[in-house]
Amino acid sequence: MYISLKWRVVIFISVVSVLITTLWAWQTVDRQLAIFDEEIEYNARTQTALLDELFDDSYLKLSQIAQLISSSQASFDEDGVSSSFEQKWFSINLLLELDYMAFFDNDSNLTVQASPSGLTQDEGFVGELVAELKRSSAHDEPRFFVYCNSACLMVVLEPFIGPNGDYNTIAIAQNMSDLVRIFFNLSKSSVTMMVETEALELLDSPRYVAEWSMFGWAGSDFTNVFPVLKNYANEYSPDAVFDDELFKTNKNVYLVKELDKPNSKFAGNTLHFYSVTDKTESYQEMLNSIKRGVILAVIALAIALTFMITIVSRLMNKLIRITRALLLLPKQEFDNAVAMVHSDETLFEDELSVLEKSTAHVAGELKKLHHEINFKNESLADQVAALTRSRAFLTRLFDNSHVFIVTQDESFKIQSTNRKFDELYDASPRSFCDLIQKDDDLAQFYGKTNELFGNTISAFQQELTLLDKGRKSVIVSWTHTLVEDEQGSEIILSIGMDQTQQKSAETNLRWMANHDGLTGIGNRRSFNAAFNEMLSCAVTGALVFIDVNRFKHINDIYGHNVGDQVLVDIAEKLRVLVRSSDKISRFAGDEFTILLHSVDRQSLPEVLQKLNTSLNHSITSDNGQIIHYSVSIGAALFPEHGTDSESLLINADMAMYHAKKKGLGYWHVFDTNDARVEQIKNDHSVIESIRYALENYQFKLVYQPIISFENDKVSHYEALVRMFDERGNMISPGLFIPLAERSGLIRKIDEWVLDNAVQELSRLACGGVDYCVAINVSAPTLQSNDLPDLIVEVLEKHDVKPASLIVELTETAYIENFQQVLKNLRKITHYGVRIALDDFGVGFSSFNYLKMLPLTYVKLDGSYIKNITQNPDDQVFVKSLSAMINAFGMKTVAEFVEDENTLAMIQSLGVTHGQGYHLGMPKPIQEAIEEQSSIRFLERAQSPV
Repeated sequence: MYISLKWRVVIFISVVSVLITTLWAWQTVDRQLAIFDEEIEYNARTQTALLDELFDDSYLKLSQIAQLISSSQASFDEDGVSSSFEQKWFSINLLLELDYMAFFDNDSNLTVQASPSGLTQDEGFVGELVAELKRSSAHDEPRFFVYCNSACLMVVLEPFIGPNGDYNTIAIAQNMSDLVRIFFNLSKSSVTMMVETEALELLDSPRYVAEWSMFGWAGSDFTNVFPVLKNYANEYSPDAVFDDELFKTNKNVYLVKELDKPNSKFAGNTLHFYSVTDKTESYQEMLNSIKRGVILAVIALAIALTFMITIVSRLMNKLIRITRALLLLPKQEFDNAVAMVHSDETLFEDELSVLEKSTAHVAGELKKLHHEINFKNESLADQVAALTRSRAFLTRLFDNSHVFIVTQDESFKIQSTNRKFDELYDASPRSFCDLIQKDDDLAQFYGKTNELFGNTISAFQQELTLLDKGRKSVIVSWTHTLVEDEQGSEIILSIGMDQTQQKSAETNLRWMANHDGLTGIGNRRSFNAAFNEMLSCAVTGALVFIDVNRFKHINDIYGHNVGDQVLVDIAEKLRVLVRSSDKISRFAGDEFTILLHSVDRQSLPEVLQKLNTSLNHSITSDNGQIIHYSVSIGAALFPEHGTDSESLLINADMAMYHAKKKGLGYWHVFDTNDARVEQIKNDHSVIESIRYALENYQFKLVYQPIISFENDKVSHYEALVRMFDERGNMISPGLFIPLAERSGLIRKIDEWVLDNAVQELSRLACGGVDYCVAINVSAPTLQSNDLPDLIVEVLEKHDVKPASLIVELTETAYIENFQQVLKNLRKITHYGVRIALDDFGVGFSSFNYLKMLPLTYVKLDGSYIKNITQNPDDQVFVKSLSAMINAFGMKTVAEFVEDENTLAMIQSLGVTHGQGYHLGMPKPIQEAIEEQSSIRFLERAQSPV
């Protein structure tokens, strides 16, 4: 049975649309019902809360009335109460509309009572009052309850103290009818009080609901609401009011719901509160909303189906046109097929639009293919021409390749070569074997080709050295393999790679591995090889160890380019000075070694003196500046001073350090009997301890106070460095500082002292107190051009004010390179750091230097202070220096103040500051501060004076 695809799609989409619309309508109805139910629940909670609040207010009002009445009766005795009660009852009842009032004594006995409604005769009511009084053990607390019989009353029992001091109780009761009126005014909902009763006198009352055995005692809008409640009782039991069912009568819809009783005690007959709310309007609004939703859903469904049928119809018409066009293709009616599926361009395309275009494109392509059949012969001719061009291309590729290509037959006769191979020779060799120069290479070639033809191997490589037409060696790495020629015969294809440049590069690498790249002389590796060779030859000789003096200073002051020029100059001189049999090497950064063959103790000094004279020289830098340099030379004899490179190097190194101790530009030959060898070993040990301390943080700072005599307060502290060796033993600064300067390690110590002292200042500043600390800077560091940047960097890193730091220098620190030192000091003081000159008076500097340097403090050398009390010359000298220094606006500091007499003497001579064990021992900073806890700083990070 044929069913159109269009109607299949329409039916399917219609069913889906109906299901979706139905689901949406059902969801709308469910949402409206949920909203309506929420409204009902909210009204019920509101009404219950309002009823609770009205009960509380009514009880409070009655309690206040009872307190008012009892206070007016408290001044009477028992008889007085009775007479007063009888006199005032009428007016009280008239004003307050009470339905009952009574007084009870301390034993819960009724004293007097009154009621306009005959409650005094209701034994159940009076009995409930007495029972309530007896049930409560507390006489000073009021009690509340509701009592229902023929009427419902709110009862309050309020205790009070009578004239005789006993607790009495007043009981008042009031009708609850006003409560339903107030409830209606506040909630706009009716509430009816129903009392369960089977009293005979009420059975015939129109207010009696026989189905529920309840009497309608009171209610708001009673005439309209009570009939609804009676009709509801005819259809539902009292339990049904908890189900939130709507009750329809005539044209109205009501919600009847029993409200929860307030939190109060109830006595007498059971009382129920029924809320009757007219929900006609909201119920009708809910129904209208549901109807509107369903109607909108139906309309939307109808519009969607109409729109969908229209779209599907248009799409099916397109599909029919495409089908008919496809039927024309086998008939080769390509133009008609294209015209049938042709359609105007639209803004939006779909799959059928693409299919139309594809059909038209296929029809056009088939038309083209049909016409191309007539040109097949021409195409075949073009292909033959293309093959010819391809062959020519391969020939050009073969000739222009950057490798050597040779083919040879099984007898090794060369059949073809490429252009690169032909360029090697004026005339190409006839046989490949003619290329091979060495017999071993030829034998290897024959053996491998036999394996190649025997299919034992598929290819093999061989490196051969050829001689080109200029008789130059060309190193070629050949790869030989078997291929088939055009006739199908096996021939050898040999492809060669020119390795000449690579081999040259390898040679250069081997040279670089054994030579220093800067100077071109041997390196440590070549030294070891040469020493092992000398060892194997069992010859005598000497190892000369050369160290450039203060090379680090040259780098720091003039730059590394100048330092490199010095090293190159030394290497060039060594090449000229030594014999070809001797081996020179650059052993380390500024260290050179020479292995001298066939020298002994008698001939060695002459060689060393010659070296020393030539290597104490100067160079001229690129900017025309003359830089002087010198070396220290140590030598050890082989095998007298060592039979291995390590021991010989150590002894030559010690000899070099012995030469350094003589001064700059000296040489020394190692002597096992020299008493100074032990000193050199000790110096080596100390230098190693310095390196250990730097690597393992074995330095420590102690601080000694400097006292101002103007106010006897601490001016600042001087940071003194202490060093400990591997065993924890302290090494004297007088021992390790000079060795650190000679070995070039002093810069690292200076940097450590600066960083740790400033870090300590930062830590103490966080405690709320600013301190000033002076640090000692060595001559090499002071002369380096990066010192100002180093100080600024450390101060900024630890966030310390520059005025908190004082830099101390000695006379020798600036004499050697005064202009650089002066430039550094001016930069430092401009930043805010202060400068102190240490050990003044023992050097050779003029007073002109003193005037030029930006100094704040000048420290007099301790040699003038130690014996000043016994030496008049020292007194005159110190007094003169102090007067001159003070005249320059600087402050004097006397070192080595060891006793009270010395202190008094230097003060009398005009010295402004003092330092020494008498004023304070060097200690860790915290201990030093605690020792001077009663002394405050004179200067708190102020600007330089």
